[in-house]
Amino acid sequence: TWGILFLAHAVHAFHTGLISFWVARKSKEQRWYQRGNQSKLALRRWAETSQWTFENKWYLLEAEESYCNNNFEVAKLFYEKAISSAKEHKFVHEEALAYEL
Repeated sequence: TWGILFLAHAVHAFHTGLISFWVARKSKEQRWYQRGNQSKLALRRWAETSQWTFENKWYLLEAEESYCNNNFEVAKLFYEKAISSAKEHKFVHEEALAYEL
């Protein structure tokens, strides 16, 4: 159904963003940073309509982007927001992921 396809797309966008920011950090290639940013913007739009499901994912991509930009204080703030949101919305696996990054 449409809902399952959308959720699969959202999960794909989230993981694409995480991977892209990680590769951007290692390679310093702008294309990876741009790809991560596209994923982050998609998650932000979805978080505006479904905070429960997407807020923690968006915060985590914000943290990764800030880390890529060497803005470690802002990154720390977004990691903490991602952890708090994941915990509040019962996404235990994503809470753990935010702690790891």
